[in-house]
Amino acid sequence: MPHDLEKQELYPPFFQAVLTPHRSLSREGVNMVLWCAGAVAGACSVMLVLMGLWPAPILLALPILFLWLAFRHNFATAETYEEISVSPLEVRLKHVTYKGEVQEYILNPFHMKLHIERDEDIGVTRILVRSDQQFLIVGSFLNPDDRTSFAAEFSKAIHSARNRGFDHA
Repeated sequence: MPHDLEKQELYPPFFQAVLTPHRSLSREGVNMVLWCAGAVAGACSVMLVLMGLWPAPILLALPILFLWLAFRHNFATAETYEEISVSPLEVRLKHVTYKGEVQEYILNPFHMKLHIERDEDIGVTRILVRSDQQFLIVGSFLNPDDRTSFAAEFSKAIHSARNRGFDHA
């Protein structure tokens, strides 16, 4: 039982977010695209082989191979995520790559600066956290609308943390 008490935080986080990249095409959609592209390439290959151009199937298979590799890489990078939590005493940023590499930063909300870069047409283009000579980019894989809404909520959470979390108590 004492072990559980040691794990319990004095000030639990009042803001938590998990950021994941959006993928608009599911695995079934990707399979459909690959099968359709393969069918078109196959039909064209048959016609070209009948005309005497026997290397055509090889040349038409290469784009299908590259398309498959691109989708495979796309789904692998979809495993990337960021976890952000804000408590009155600390801001935790955890970035996990699709390869499983973990980078975790624990920052003091009083010693950090949140810099939000905006574009008039796009909205928020970058969320930058600066603390003690460290520059961390948060949510770089988000689309502009999600990045804008997250930046507003994250900014409010940092402001609340500087007020020791009494805004959310």
